[in-house]
Amino acid sequence: MLITSVEAIPLRAELSQPFRFGNIVRTRSQNVLVKITTDTGATGWGEACPVPQLTAETQASVTALVNGEVRQAFVGQDARARHALLAAVNRVHLGIHFTMAALDTALLDVVAQGHGMAVSDLLGGRVREQVEVHGSVGWDEDPQAVARTAQAYAEEFTWLKLYAGKGTLDADLRSIEAAREAVGAEHPFLLDINGLWTVTDVVRAGPRLREAGVQLIEQPVHPADPLGNATATRILLGEHGIDVAADESIRDPADVAAVARAGAASVINVGMSKMGGITPALAAAQVAAAHGLPVMVGGVVELGVANAAGLQLAAVLPALAAPSYLMGPLKYAEQVTSPVIAPQESRLRVPTGPGLGVTVDEDALGRLRLDAH
Repeated sequence: MLITSVEAIPLRAELSQPFRFGNIVRTRSQNVLVKITTDTGATGWGEACPVPQLTAETQASVTALVNGEVRQAFVGQDARARHALLAAVNRVHLGIHFTMAALDTALLDVVAQGHGMAVSDLLGGRVREQVEVHGSVGWDEDPQAVARTAQAYAEEFTWLKLYAGKGTLDADLRSIEAAREAVGAEHPFLLDINGLWTVTDVVRAGPRLREAGVQLIEQPVHPADPLGNATATRILLGEHGIDVAADESIRDPADVAAVARAGAASVINVGMSKMGGITPALAAAQVAAAHGLPVMVGGVVELGVANAAGLQLAAVLPALAAPSYLMGPLKYAEQVTSPVIAPQESRLRVPTGPGLGVTVDEDALGRLRLDAH
């Protein structure tokens, strides 16, 4: 299964409306599709969705690296030698998690297709056919706007994800409480802080978060402050029964062990895009299991290729502590894969076709590719 071509395709990916979280307001995304073809005729797809706030990668840097050094290194090599191929890139370039996620995904996709099986089967077999997901409400300075969005998402999803840390503490708490009043008691809340609170904020917010029905908080304190996150975890879990997920703190499997030793979380987020692919995300999940920590699957508002990869990852994890953040494609004005995800009763079916189980829409790709404009 020799690689005959490697291509990076930058996309003009517009969101259907601005999405606000942390200190970020996104109206468009710097997505890059990676296409790997082998001498068997199989084609694998990967997707990079670089977030400048997380790494130094950009759409231009991903495209240049893949179409340059990676292409030269990969062409003529056996696609089944995934670990060796990826390690060779990592030895020269550090911290290119989104690029590596696209390469890892494309290699898994093309090899699985070559064997006529789904990526999840290649990874050892799925333990679930459906993955529970949540609605992502986003942040707004107006509590009533947050409440209206939450109410709309509550018609489709059981769990709802809200955001805080961008505004003042009291204003953000009022938004959470307004959302609770709008949707009623039957919808558990996840709350993503993106590391923007202090321990003092956690102490002040804890009782109100418990009353508002928040079940899990992602990254309450800055990831560079393990002691602060450990204190926050003791307060939130011990006093209020609210789990704490390490998100930005987890960039590779070794980070899981560091978080576990510090007691800086009770759940580990193993989103494959920010970790460099399904391969390191699975390794991180295994480290978490060894430390008795459950996992969840996150995302960074990806399009359909990376989202399908996230579903394949979620399908093989023995247990999930919370619904997965695999709803990114629904936030875009136009899709690039089919079928388009369609949650039913807060669940997505894991694609069952060969590889990732999704097809890149060549017509949509022609409209969205940046180098065609």
